[in-house]
Amino acid sequence: MGIEIAALKAATVEADSRAKLWQAQGRHDVAEAIYETLLLTLNALLGAAEEQLRGWQRAALLITDPRARLAVDALGVARLDELQMRVSTLLDLPDVTVLTSMQDIHDALSAAIRVGASRYNAGDIWGCCTVYWGTIQSLLGAAVARGFPGYARALAQLRPIGEAEPPTLPLDASRADEYAWTLRHALDATLRVTG
Repeated sequence: MGIEIAALKAATVEADSRAKLWQAQGRHDVAEAIYETLLLTLNALLGAAEEQLRGWQRAALLITDPRARLAVDALGVARLDELQMRVSTLLDLPDVTVLTSMQDIHDALSAAIRVGASRYNAGDIWGCCTVYWGTIQSLLGAAVARGFPGYARALAQLRPIGEAEPPTLPLDASRADEYAWTLRHALDATLRVTG
């Protein structure tokens, strides 16, 4: 795979900064165009090697797919909000491509909980959701170096929430809070799985 997570995140940060400058000037149309161009470009780059993608790469391909309706889209009310949620989720992806043990899964989940809980406690419920959801997608898309005890049971905890149909309507603050806890419970249940 030609694109590294650091390059993907650097390009995303740059585009996000530019879009926010235009948004601050009231030019939401330009901000949307910047986000859409970023996502389409990343999708084309990732899609060129789709069969070889693993972990965060598969999650990034999904996040950048303009045809897909994602759970994180429901965290935004307007189109610009949805695009910003996708960009935030890209920035939250953990650098996970291959799983070799339950420790790899536990490490990724523990890191996500540290970041997500901190955001939640600071009042950023939406940011908590993006880190949890992005981590779940990365783990579901990761390759397994070799089978290891607990892998199937761990992924069985994440799969229902990671593959659930996304809400059709935007989540208000109360429903976003419920969603954050639904994601967190899936992470906690997976952490209880041992090898």
